[in-house]
Amino acid sequence: MSLFRPKQILDIFTDLDLSYYRERGFDTVLLDVDNTIAVPNTGSCDERARKFIEDLKAAGFKVVIFSNNNKKRVQMFLGDLQADYWYYALKPLPFSYLAVCRKMGTVPSKTLVLGDQLLTDILGANLSGCYGIYCRQLQEKDSKMTAFNRRIEKFIWRKVLHEEM
Repeated sequence: MSLFRPKQILDIFTDLDLSYYRERGFDTVLLDVDNTIAVPNTGSCDERARKFIEDLKAAGFKVVIFSNNNKKRVQMFLGDLQADYWYYALKPLPFSYLAVCRKMGTVPSKTLVLGDQLLTDILGANLSGCYGIYCRQLQEKDSKMTAFNRRIEKFIWRKVLHEEM
């Protein structure tokens, strides 16, 4: 069950200590979109997300928007922001994590994954050898599939990880 355990829990993505992770040799960040750095279905990224992505780049990180969503949603989120992206990632299956690491010229052990779901983002990060960081969801409202996943996640948090969400 340790596959579901995040390495760190953040209240919000902007709490990530960039210098801490750069000093430890991390060079790439995979960012989930909906409910991690953007409120679901709200269009392009807001100033807070834009600044965060720019700060990651300025700190020397390679940044990849890494989403199970479709290309249209990911491109709508990015708008005019220049960043690599990977859509239909099929999280939590590890092959996409590994493929994006190869594409970016890095290895999973140097890759941070920020996401709001244990069953997709964190499980996939742990299965692939990446460093999974759980970000609390930005809003409570979810799609039907995500809402179903959240019920399972509540069980995992309480019964398996012995923590509260």
